[in-house]
Amino acid sequence: MTGTVAPVETLPAPAPSPVANTLAAAAAGSLPDSYLSLRAGTQARGLHGQLVQQLGRMIVAGELGADRPLVPEEIGRRFEVSRTVVRESLRVLEAKGMVTARPNVGTRIRPVPEWNLLDPDVIEWRAAGVAGLDQCRELAELRCAFEPLAAQLAAGRLGEAAGARLAELAAALKQAAANGDQAGYAKADGEFHALLVAECPNRMVEHLARVVSGAAESAGMRRRSCGPMTDAAAAGHQRLADEVVAGDGQAAAGVMRAMLAAQLEEQATAYGLPGQRGQ
Repeated sequence: MTGTVAPVETLPAPAPSPVANTLAAAAAGSLPDSYLSLRAGTQARGLHGQLVQQLGRMIVAGELGADRPLVPEEIGRRFEVSRTVVRESLRVLEAKGMVTARPNVGTRIRPVPEWNLLDPDVIEWRAAGVAGLDQCRELAELRCAFEPLAAQLAAGRLGEAAGARLAELAAALKQAAANGDQAGYAKADGEFHALLVAECPNRMVEHLARVVSGAAESAGMRRRSCGPMTDAAAAGHQRLADEVVAGDGQAAAGVMRAMLAAQLEEQATAYGLPGQRGQ
């Protein structure tokens, strides 16, 4: 028995995982706490965690169990781990919706639509695999669904301090765009959108936003929120801030929707969006 999960020599080397980058970002404090708490489980449990990561990546890549049930004894021999480690790992994958175990049938891989596609591990495995471009597209499209809602719900509900801060950030974006300060623009932009989500009175929307934000960073997507740094984009943020403070939720949602549409257009070339659907 070895101290690490032994990969099968005949398998091709797996695609580089962004796990190390994610943990480095965590150490630097640049990933949301809620995302990190969800990621911690399978990253810190020795052989069990390593096997979950290995099996998850192989399932996403279509290298495991495509045509027959997963046999725990075979997995144990293949990766040189005990049956207990295999059983625990399969239970984790079952909780993520990726496999199902039934008496007299065995453990089989479930169709992709049945997976928990918002699970941070599943997001990372898909982003690092053959469906990486699809994952980026899906994350960007998901933002288009919930951020306009967040802006609409936050409209008219900001306290004095939050409203003042939103105005400051809009001004900072305008100044950064005028100065060509990409780093300053990205920082103000990230805080602007995070503030709107935090002020949204729907905690489920806030949680979803944190998961998607952390997932996008783990997937290697740029942190720029709403398209290229231009005077027009900065002016769009100012309009959005004005509508939110004024309490016009419908108008705020419309401005946010237009900004995110600009982001999708920009990312179409960078990430191959929209792409053909994979896993």
